[in-house]
Amino acid sequence: MSTQNDRLPMPMVPDWPGRKAGDAGHDRIAALIVLDIQNAPQWARRVLGEVEDVMSGASSGWEMAMNAHILTVGKTRCEIAASHDGPEEGECEDSISVQTGDLKAALVAWIAKMDRDA
Repeated sequence: MSTQNDRLPMPMVPDWPGRKAGDAGHDRIAALIVLDIQNAPQWARRVLGEVEDVMSGASSGWEMAMNAHILTVGKTRCEIAASHDGPEEGECEDSISVQTGDLKAALVAWIAKMDRDA
């Protein structure tokens, strides 16, 4: 017997060149994409533009509170923190530092995927 949920597509796990499965930082980038960027090309392009501005020096930094995470972008490192007050028992640490270049690569790949699927 098939239910309506059986026909729903499985959520895509973001992938990008250089992604390391099981890496806490890369897992947090993937979570940010799935929970905060979602399937919203305009929003993804806005975030990518802000990241590129910081990386190029056009902006000194950028911070945005999103659905599930707070993203703080620096020239070489970003902080991705859960948007709640603190980790619950059994959850991972609240804030994870990632390379800004890794975040950019993930966003570029995600935008390309959304463009192909459009």
